[in-house]
Amino acid sequence: MSTSSNPLARMWRTVLPRRGSVARASDRVQAAVGVLAVLLALAALPVAASVGSETYVRQQGESAQQLGERTPVTATLLADGPAITVNSRSGVAGGGEPTDATWTLPDGTPRVGKVVADEGTLKGLQFTIWVGREGTPVDPPLSGAAVVIDAAGVRLGLWICALVLLAACYRITVFALDRFRYARWQQEWLQEQDRKTRS
Repeated sequence: MSTSSNPLARMWRTVLPRRGSVARASDRVQAAVGVLAVLLALAALPVAASVGSETYVRQQGESAQQLGERTPVTATLLADGPAITVNSRSGVAGGGEPTDATWTLPDGTPRVGKVVADEGTLKGLQFTIWVGREGTPVDPPLSGAAVVIDAAGVRLGLWICALVLLAACYRITVFALDRFRYARWQQEWLQEQDRKTRS
């Protein structure tokens, strides 16, 4: 690719024109805004990375805390789970429902309560659940993979938001400058027509 076809090179030459350049002031403003948008986009990258790193550290601490407070145990259903239902429109089966079950805590204490059982599960089925310090069912703790994915999502999401915002600001600026240039062209055309009419 030649240098003359490189948009960034053309933009830079417009901001800092060479001798004899035909670039107008509005062209220089547009190019300067474009260069500023690119620089801000690059500056937003380490900021997004920093926020993502903070999210990773915070959620890693939450994951460690949850792993210390929650324990996996084996639950046994005391009744059949909900019947299998299929949505007539989408064909997607529904979710699970609370079902009577029993489980034994790490200290040997038996417990009876409700756990979420998938559709079509039968009485006597055993599966792993997580319980808190009180022995009641709780959500599984944050996994290491989930922490990494969340942190990466925050980094990427913030940077994409910054890019979208900068692109929108650049397009608004170009739109305003195009309106200004069109008005100037029309004014110059009318002046030229008036001059020709008088001559």
